[in-house]
Amino acid sequence: MKPRDLFRHFKEMQKYFIAAALVFLAGFVLGYADSAKFETLLQSQIQGLQQLARSIAAKDHSMLWLFGFIFLNNALKSIFIVFAGIFFGVLPLFFLLVNGLVLGYLASLQVQGDQLAMFLKGILPHGILEIPAIVIACAYGIRLGAIMGKGFLRLPSSQGRQVFVVEFKRFMQLSVPLMGLLVVTLLTAAIIESTITPWLIGK
Repeated sequence: MKPRDLFRHFKEMQKYFIAAALVFLAGFVLGYADSAKFETLLQSQIQGLQQLARSIAAKDHSMLWLFGFIFLNNALKSIFIVFAGIFFGVLPLFFLLVNGLVLGYLASLQVQGDQLAMFLKGILPHGILEIPAIVIACAYGIRLGAIMGKGFLRLPSSQGRQVFVVEFKRFMQLSVPLMGLLVVTLLTAAIIESTITPWLIGK
């Protein structure tokens, strides 16, 4: 299928996009409002990222290493989460919730430290591309989960099995331009995050 087929399919995906965005927003609100409740879980993840960032900064051509890590990490995760939806959409929902929690938690820390402007500088330039890409990837993962769930219920019916095959085949065909869209979007976001974002934070 071609990219225009994917964009046409977006109209059918509206409820999944809304559902994915709401789960992400719920995670953000929980992470922001009840940051103390999730502090142990989220701090361990953040510390792991900080250690990785320090190791990258110590390398020669650190900006290229940073770009490569950001792009590969985000692209591989987004592709994985689309197809991880095969387990009835559970993993994409969890991925959205955790990412929302982390972002909300970081926002809470920055607001408490009177560093909201710094937080926005660090998130918005690449986040306007990266967050929608994550939401789209997870929405398609949830969609795959719905296809699998309905297919499981239709197993006793031969007609139901035929419907499942058609829906699953169409999803796989759409996944090709979807992967292209995600890769291009996250490539652009990685360029911004590894170049413009450090410059903005340093100002």
